[in-house]
Amino acid sequence: MTTNLRVSLAIFSVGFAVEGASDVYSVLSHGSFRPGANFLVYLPVAVTLLGLLFVWVGRHEWNELHRSRVRHAHRVFGASLAGAVIAGAIVGLLAYRPQLGVPLWAEAVFGAAVGSLVFGTFLTYVFLVFHLVGRPSQAVLIASVAWAFAVSALIGATLASNLGGIVALIGHREVSLPSFLAPVDTLSSYLFLSYFLLLAAYADAHRKVAAGRKAPPLAPGPTNAG
Repeated sequence: MTTNLRVSLAIFSVGFAVEGASDVYSVLSHGSFRPGANFLVYLPVAVTLLGLLFVWVGRHEWNELHRSRVRHAHRVFGASLAGAVIAGAIVGLLAYRPQLGVPLWAEAVFGAAVGSLVFGTFLTYVFLVFHLVGRPSQAVLIASVAWAFAVSALIGATLASNLGGIVALIGHREVSLPSFLAPVDTLSSYLFLSYFLLLAAYADAHRKVAAGRKAPPLAPGPTNAG
């Protein structure tokens, strides 16, 4: 029952280690590790997607509590992806209707959507393992998601203030990296703290699952009483 769970935890742990290390490098090198010619920046994304794939493939092998947690995590992750759809829709609308300009409501919704996309990803990670670890690691997970929330809010606010430039780039069909990505890259690099905290919690979860620790049973309710 725990084979796919352990594999998923191991893959996520590797992804957090790679992502955290790349963010630390970006901080130390003043943002040189950003999207573009350096393909290594996409490695953490690939590892994370692989972990999510194992979560989806192995969901039928887990007990009811694991399936419940995975279902909630999928919903949170789906909601975060909705943020990407909303942000893209706003940019598309303003690019298609330039006469609208860049109203304040568009900046607010765009910033919130982008922030929810970043934050929702970390909240998904927390949902997946919160029930597998003890209180010390749960505190670590809460600290990780709290820091991610703060950074996500700053990223959303920064991109919202540059929504006009984003719309202009779309309208002119420019593919070069705009200058306002530099502060966004700097902010996202600070997420290394959240990644390393997640790594510690996931390593603890993997150790406990490998040792045969069972998650606490579900409380009696209408569907499982008796």
